[in-house]
Amino acid sequence: MTYECEYLFRRGSEGWSLSRIEDPSDEDPVRYVVLASLAEALVDAFNWKLDLGFRRGGRPCDQSEERATNFVREVAPEWTGKVGAVEKRVSLIDRESEPFAKADDNFSRRNIESSMGYLYTV
Repeated sequence: MTYECEYLFRRGSEGWSLSRIEDPSDEDPVRYVVLASLAEALVDAFNWKLDLGFRRGGRPCDQSEERATNFVREVAPEWTGKVGAVEKRVSLIDRESEPFAKADDNFSRRNIESSMGYLYTV
């Protein structure tokens, strides 16, 4: 996911705005919840990078004092706000190989345990 996240971040035109991710309308409830949560996790990760001064589309890094405020924040697609939680808790974290992985809030509120640390790269 790290490479895919970087690929998306480097695309800076309006057509690549995360708010434009279309609703997949997936019939599998778990997969649909994962897709909605992932879209929201990407928004958080992109805004984190933008706060640091990184800019989408290959533009130079903003090193000014206003770098955390002089950009348009990414927003989640509207459809993600309508996606509820799954009934039975699902864990996507292998605690044997990732014992210290932190569950992401976008997933946790939908009863999914998943780590998104690999989206936060610089």
